[in-house]
Amino acid sequence: MKDLVRIIYPGRCSICDDIVEDTGGICSSCRKYISYVSEPLCKKCGKEIDDAEEEYCTDCVRIKKSFVRGFPVFNYISPVKESLSRLKYEMRQEYACFYGKEIAERFCKEFKDAAIDVLVPVPVSEKRFKKRGYNQAELIAAELGKCIGVQVNSRMLQRSIDTLPQKKLGNEERMRNLMKAFSVNPSVKVPGRILLVDDIYTTGSTIEACSRALIRAGAEEVYFTSAAIGRSS
Repeated sequence: MKDLVRIIYPGRCSICDDIVEDTGGICSSCRKYISYVSEPLCKKCGKEIDDAEEEYCTDCVRIKKSFVRGFPVFNYISPVKESLSRLKYEMRQEYACFYGKEIAERFCKEFKDAAIDVLVPVPVSEKRFKKRGYNQAELIAAELGKCIGVQVNSRMLQRSIDTLPQKKLGNEERMRNLMKAFSVNPSVKVPGRILLVDDIYTTGSTIEACSRALIRAGAEEVYFTSAAIGRSS
């Protein structure tokens, strides 16, 4: 039966979308072109920095962050950039398996050392969820949780306001736009150590707003992981 399903619904490379053996994988040629974040890295958000003598990127120096540390996997450039766009906007939910597995493979030890209690995907608004039919961060978190044996709680964080598109705003406007957007579900008990999960980290405004909301609700430490991260501005 599994062989029949593969014939009818063949797996697709999560990068170029060509047919591959397994769903949630990538073809060998694409593996050569994806860009993993590499040293030197910002010790706060985990993005690449130019100067190995510096500890933090310009964004983390300029704006204080509430989270402890970030664990991004890929640089947000081609071809990962286009892949994540298809995951988010073109119904390619199966790509989330690849990104969840990549996060687990790269940072399983770090998550264990941090004693993460729960994975919390960054929520989308109800309006966007209904339009899209899924939350890509939740799909990535589900695969990651399966790989590292940590539960996912998709109800803990709520997005109560459908904010303006972040790409149209400056850094300060982004933060003001988001600070009232996220709240913690009062019926959910907030544990001590939380790992936020998202698809893309750009300026960090969304992760910061989520972190503050969780800390106000009682979280002791908040970390984040993302499939990809942008460069410092």
